[in-house]
Parts: sequence; structure tokens; C-alpha cells
Amino acid sequence: MEQPKRVSADQFGETVQADASRSDPSSILDRVARRIAAALAHPRMPIAVAILATITMMPALTGGWQMDDYFQRVTLLGYGDTRPIQVFEPYLDRAHNLSQMEFGSMPWWGSPDMHQAFLRYTSVLTMMLDYRLWPNHPALMHLHSLLWLFAAVLAAALLYREVLGATWIAGLAALMYALDGAHAVPAEYLANRNALIACCFGFLSLLTFVRWRKHGRPRDQWLSVLMLALSLSAYEMGVATAAYLFSYALIVDRDGIRERFVRLIPHGAVLAAWALIYKLGNFGSHGSGFYVDPLHNPVGFASLFCRRAAFLLMGQWTPVPAEMSMAYAPGSSAALHLSIFSFAIVALLVFLFIPLVLRDRLARFWGLGALLSLLPIAAVGPENRVLGFVGLGSIALLAQLTQFVFASSYTSPAARAWKGFAWTATLLLLLIHLIAAPFLGIARISYQADVNSRMARAMASVPSDPRLASQDLVLINPPDQIYLVAAIWAVHRLENLPIPRRIRALSSGGELEVTRVGPKSLRVRFPDGFFPTEFSRYMRSPSEPFSAGQHFELPGFLVVVESLDAQGDPDQVLYEFPLPLEDPLLRSMIWRDGAYVPWTPPAIGETQRLYPERGIF
Repeated sequence: MEQPKRVSADQFGETVQADASRSDPSSILDRVARRIAAALAHPRMPIAVAILATITMMPALTGGWQMDDYFQRVTLLGYGDTRPIQVFEPYLDRAHNLSQMEFGSMPWWGSPDMHQAFLRYTSVLTMMLDYRLWPNHPALMHLHSLLWLFAAVLAAALLYREVLGATWIAGLAALMYALDGAHAVPAEYLANRNALIACCFGFLSLLTFVRWRKHGRPRDQWLSVLMLALSLSAYEMGVATAAYLFSYALIVDRDGIRERFVRLIPHGAVLAAWALIYKLGNFGSHGSGFYVDPLHNPVGFASLFCRRAAFLLMGQWTPVPAEMSMAYAPGSSAALHLSIFSFAIVALLVFLFIPLVLRDRLARFWGLGALLSLLPIAAVGPENRVLGFVGLGSIALLAQLTQFVFASSYTSPAARAWKGFAWTATLLLLLIHLIAAPFLGIARISYQADVNSRMARAMASVPSDPRLASQDLVLINPPDQIYLVAAIWAVHRLENLPIPRRIRALSSGGELEVTRVGPKSLRVRFPDGFFPTEFSRYMRSPSEPFSAGQHFELPGFLVVVESLDAQGDPDQVLYEFPLPLEDPLLRSMIWRDGAYVPWTPPAIGETQRLYPERGIF
């Protein structure tokens, strides 16, 4: 493709004026363009966009406590079996897991050796501060989160200005990042504030590093190292800071390759120390089908990375959120179509950005940084709420593409054909990231609030009479183990309600065929598979297969896996209780129309078919 005759980004104002001189000087369009360019390049633009981002996310103040917040609240108030500093360490060891399985907050199919412990102590300290100052006022906790959003967006805007210069391109990038809908969940979901904290410190690390390289102040280098450490200690996605530092040294710095990376030795030492602490402190995740730790299971992570990365890029660049990838059953036609769509989006993005990336080293820096940022966040199911670092580079690329497309001239037919596509694609992306993005963010806040109201309705449907304390709560078809089963203990504890003696969940969602085979036993078949969605595998990794005839024995509960499906998951399971199913010490319930309702077991020999029901999502 012929290289376009490009107008320098730094000369945009002159370009506009030159164009205006060839047209009507009184043209309204020309005056508007000059004023917009001047506003975007204004020195106060970073603070303006940080304020705009905070105002846009103000509806988050009414979010209350949601989902994981209940579990973390129990720990932070000292009601749980772990210390407040261990908020992000829900599954510690085999003994801890077995005790949860005996009670039922962890299901019988969960892996006893499942481990989840995350090194996020900087974020935990901010949560402990909330619970010291205003433990019963979630609005003030959300305001605290919005302050972190303000700081993160301000740091991003200053970074754009430092790298791209005091130009309208830097201002446009800052504006789009401020309006990015990916900020919605971290702003409203207290358990996800860690993403804002990691981004804030990560962006400050990059900003001070770039300033050190430009102005030579040694203190900036050490500030950059400190900010990297704080980002890593806030959330694992802070590793993406190192991705941008590496990209800057590789692509933007002009010295010899050895000198470029020697400068990063202090940052490398911090990263190595963090990794060593992570390893020696037994942090990380294994035994889950939802989290895949790249350090513990590199092969499993590699097999998932491309698919998850495509979904994450889909969520970054289109109005379709990455979470959609978890809405469909693995292997279903809907899941296949969404995968094809996500890879098609990636292919179109590559075609769109290749001319810019080949020509502009800053574009290569942003692009490589964004791609490397996918590595730490692909360890968990794809969600827009973890796109803070990916968005940093992606939006800078879009701002540069805007100048590249609209301020360049082309002569060859192939180049003109590409420009026709690029014009259309750029306008569409600008509409998405400038006009639609804030509305998508507000819609996401509304959706999150709706999820929380559905969870509250579900918890309210759980019996709360005093008899519950002496009963086993048997849940036949809960669509969600985490937020509709395990949360029962947390919510009842926080509200001082009776807690079941034990909880027994018989399935992880999907369609069931329930047959009464005896006074004390049920046989359950799973026509759609035992794990109908990716999220339903949260408690057990696919690398831990079941076996036909396998027994699981818990207090007052015996489970026999009678047969397996083609994936090696339970196809038919026998559940045996020590008491007749009608005994008042067993309280059986099914999930129907968004709530738990009492369930009457069928007569011996009869079968009931229970169809999939929507959970809280």
C-alpha cells in the first residue's frame, strides 16, 4: 500500500488554518474545528476529563453492597474465619475447603484442593479504612471509589499529554478514556475498586518514567519504581504496567538496546520481588475452571488465551461486552457464533491499524502495550471491568488513527480503498467511544444494580424462621453456586438471621431430570451437562476429572456419580440422605422465577423435569 502524505500531529492547528485559508474564512465548520482542537489541547484538559469521568459515574453512589461485597463485608467486620487483611483469600487450603464443603458453602463437586489467594494488600487497606470510618455507609465507600477513578483518569490524561504532546490527539484520547464504559463496574462494585487503584498507580509509574526519560530527573525514576510496586500490590492486572514500560523501552527510547533495558533493572527487580513473594506466600489460583493461573498452569492458560483475548478486545472496541462470552453454554451454537464474531473484530482491527502502526512508533508503543496487557487479565473469565490497561493503549491508538485518517492524502487506488474503509470504521469507533460509551457505562451501572436487586430478592426468599437453624437446606436446581448458595451464609450472618445447619446443592444449573428412587434418595440426570456455563465450573477445574462410581460423602449426604457424559462430567448422580425426604429436618426448595420456593419430592418412581431458569445475571 502506498504510504500516505501525512500531516504531523503536532501541526494540526496549522493544517486546519491552511485548509481554512483555501475555503471560506467565515466557515462555521472551520471555526468549530479550530475551537475543538484548541479545547482538546488546553492545559486544563486532564483535570476537566477527570471531573467528567467522576460526574458520569455518579449513579454508582447508590450501588450499595453487591455480590462479593457481602463475603468481603463478613470478613472485614470480623465475622468470618479469616482475618480482615485476607479479604482476597477465599479458598486457602484443603482443611479450610473441607469445612466449607461440610457446611455447604462449597459444593460437593468442588475441588478440595482448590486454592485462591490474591496479593492485593494495598486495595485491602483502602477497604479497611472504609470500615474504620464509615462501616455502615456504602455511599461513602462508593465516593471513595470515585476518588480513585478521578485519580486514574487524571493520571491517564497526563500520560497521554506527556507521550503525545500538548496536542488535540492527547486531549481526544483523554476524553475517550474518561468516558469509557469499562470504568462503570469498578466505580460501582466495591469489590472491584482494586482495578481503579492498580490503574492509578500503574499510570503514574508510566508517567514518571516517561518524564524521567524526557527530563532526566532521577527522582522520577524512583517514583516510577515505587508506583509500580503499589500497582502490583493492588491487583494482579498491575503487571500490565510492566508491559507498557517494556514497550516504551523497546520502541520509543532511542539509545542502544542494552542501555534501554538497563534502565528498567529497578523495575525488573520490583517485578521479580513481587513474583517471588507471590510464589513463597502461596498466592495465586488453582483448582478452578474459571481462574487459570499462568504461573501454575501455563499450558492450560495458553490454550485459553487466544479465545479470551479475542473476547476482551471485542469488549474494548465494540458495544458487545466481553461478559457475553460467559452467557452461553460451552460448545453451543451461540457460543460458536460469538467466538467467530470476536475473531472477526480482531481481524478488522488488525487491517484498520496496520498502516498507522507501521508508520508511527508511538502507535506501535500503544499497540504493543495494549496487547501485552491482555496477558494478566486473561487468567480469569473475560469481563469489561478489567480492561483499564487495555483501554489505555487502545484509546490512544484510536486518537492517533483519527488524525492519521482525516489529515492524510492518498493517490493510489489501493490506498484510497483502505481510506474509504478507515473513514467509516474510525467514525463508527468515535461514535462508540465518544457518544455511546457514557450511556453504555450508565446502562452497565443500571444492570449491576438490577443484578443486585435480583440477588436481594433471592436471599429474601430463603427461609428465615428459627427452624432453619436445625434443618438441612436442600437446593435442587440453583443456577449459581457462588451468589445463590454460598452467599446465603454471608447474608444471613450480616442480617442476624438464622443460618441453616447445612446447605446441600444438587446441581450447578441447567436442565434436570429428578427421579425419586427411594424414600431417602433421588437420582438426577443432566441432559445439558453438569456444567452448563463457563462460570458454573468455578469450583472445579476440567483437569480434575470425575470417575463413574465415584463417591462423595458429607455429613448427612452421600453422592454417587453413576455415569459420565462425553466431557467426563457427571451425567447421572444418585443423592442419598439419612432421613426420608419429607422429614422436617430436610427443607427442600427449587429455584423458580427468580426465587426459592418450597419443593415437594415426587412419589417413589416418579420423575420431574426442571428446565433452566435465569439466575441473577
